Amino acid sequence: MRKLLTVVALAFTTLTINAQDNHNFTIKAGVGLASIVGSDADTKMKIAAKAGVAYDLKLYKGLYLIPEIDFALKGFNTSTVNYNTLDKVVHMAYLQAPVMAAYKFNLKEDRKIVLKAGPYFACGLFGSKITINNFWSSEEVSVFDSDYGLRRFDVGICTGAAFEQGHFAIGLEYSRGLRRLAPDFRHYNQAFGIVLGYRI
Repeated sequence: MRKLLTVVALAFTTLTINAQDNHNFTIKAGVGLASIVGSDADTKMKIAAKAGVAYDLKLYKGLYLIPEIDFALKGFNTSTVNYNTLDKVVHMAYLQAPVMAAYKFNLKEDRKIVLKAGPYFACGLFGSKITINNFWSSEEVSVFDSDYGLRRFDVGICTGAAFEQGHFAIGLEYSRGLRRLAPDFRHYNQAFGIVLGYRI
């Protein structure tokens, strides 16, 4: 939690730097698909979504640092995870803070192609209820339950490509968790989709 708060604080600190460029802030929203991946993961895709704000901090010519704060909906559709029965799609909502390095290739008439990649840090806020089957009983707990649920904190990588023109941007983004969702299983978050942005 302390690491996540540090990243968030650093991201907001950069918002007051390099204000001479136009369209530094980007309000973003996107939709796509999410699942969990790994050598012993057996899941189907579910609808994912995200919304947030990013800030373009110019470092040198076309090189930028882009911190973001996102509300991201992830999850998966599966029959079993962590030996607990799941009879529905599992939803997980995160506060996510990517920090990406980007390079913008200038085209004519205020058009740019953007390639970016970097780490993200995420904290699970809330999610679905999951059914825990014991030998003689069952109960429902939060997907982030400290005893039976998945890990609340996630770390991973984000990559993306976008096209910018004036105030508007459209692109594709992909994120992949690097921290196991459960200690004993190789399950990792994965999400990708189309993201639209308005630059102000």
